[in-house]
Amino acid sequence: MTESGSVQHPLPTRDQVAALRDFIDGRTYAAAAVTIRLKGEPPHAPGSALARVAEVNGALYDVTCRLYRRLYEQLDSGHPGPVAQASWDALLTIAAAWREDPELPSWVNGLLPAEPR
Repeated sequence: MTESGSVQHPLPTRDQVAALRDFIDGRTYAAAAVTIRLKGEPPHAPGSALARVAEVNGALYDVTCRLYRRLYEQLDSGHPGPVAQASWDALLTIAAAWREDPELPSWVNGLLPAEPR
């Protein structure tokens, strides 16, 4: 379901999904790098900033994985529907956080939702 007045973008190709997946996953991995512990190191203190970063990063990764999976399934079905559109729109909304990133695939910029005022 879309909001009144929202723009629906054409569904992506599998290659476009993969390019956006690689970009978003790369950014989430880079953000999580500070939380990676070497074998034998104690866990981050519960409630600490590093523990929260790890939790948020894990949640974002889980959400995007589910969105990619649903989008790929829909594209592969040959008859993508509203689930594909909603998944693609959600991924574009996530990608908007990196709107100014020079490594964001150039074709994505024209698809990003408008910046909030």
